[in-house]
Amino acid sequence: MLDFLQPKKGYRVLFFIGKGGVGKTTSSAATAVALAERGYRTLIVSLDPAHNLGDVFMVKLSDRPKKIAENLYASELDMEGLIKAYLKHLEESMKHTYRYLTVINLEKYFEVLRYSPGIEEYATLEAVREILERGDEWDVIVFDTPPTGLTLRVLALPRISIIWADKLIQIRRAILERRAAIANIHGKSELPFEEDKDPVMKELKAYRSEVEFVEKIITDPDRTSVIAVMNPEMLPLYETERAYESLKKFRVPFNMIVMNKVLRVSVPELKAKLEAQERVLEEVRRKFRDVALVEIPVLPEEPRGLEWLSKIGGVIVEGGGNLRPPQES
Repeated sequence: MLDFLQPKKGYRVLFFIGKGGVGKTTSSAATAVALAERGYRTLIVSLDPAHNLGDVFMVKLSDRPKKIAENLYASELDMEGLIKAYLKHLEESMKHTYRYLTVINLEKYFEVLRYSPGIEEYATLEAVREILERGDEWDVIVFDTPPTGLTLRVLALPRISIIWADKLIQIRRAILERRAAIANIHGKSELPFEEDKDPVMKELKAYRSEVEFVEKIITDPDRTSVIAVMNPEMLPLYETERAYESLKKFRVPFNMIVMNKVLRVSVPELKAKLEAQERVLEEVRRKFRDVALVEIPVLPEEPRGLEWLSKIGGVIVEGGGNLRPPQES
């Protein structure tokens, strides 16, 4: 079994990324099944608004983990619900922190904020953080993610948020120092000027601590692995290469490529397709020398249900091998 798939210290986190339609959900579900069969208590969570995880398992899922098989639990998070919950938490926090602004119509402000750029990323990050905080319930947490662009922004967000939080803390500290100077001159101040009594500073530090917790986990190679799923075609290759470079900048470990729907049939009509496929495979081997490559062939039927997922997951978890239809086992 590949080393980066096994829990070492605490729980292991696996993010499956890739373009829509490459087989990301099937690959992540299959890996979760295989890990559960090997005795790891495994949770797979769909973060993709276009949920297909329940379809693959042939069960109805919700945001509460549902037992699928021994050691295996699955859930699909409701993105609209996540955004509403995130904005509600933000609203309550601001009302508590800025009590002197109660004359302002905060409800109207948050109605507008719902449509602001980046709100989906922040809501997704908050959901990931809550799952990771309860991570000790599991040996492995598998995330079936949204399309690559959104996922990369979510994975980059902790580092960016820490930079912003540090800057805001610095600005707030300067404000408190000026308040203290004014209080020394004029006497008692109505507004707090000590950091441990200032609600804004406490909120900033609490937020920084939360995102730092996520960043420490997703940048720890003993805890987290990103697995890219792609087809042997040039557009998925370009996207995977961009993801690889982006994740490297944010120090998020990228450990495996699952090459899905690989054709291995010698039919004259498919010669051009096979040659194009080989060129992509060769490019992947050349550009990702330090990343494991697993090939999943084109299958005779749509892989649904635990038996098929177990077969595919075994190939991914073991880093390769033969894949036969379940009835041939």
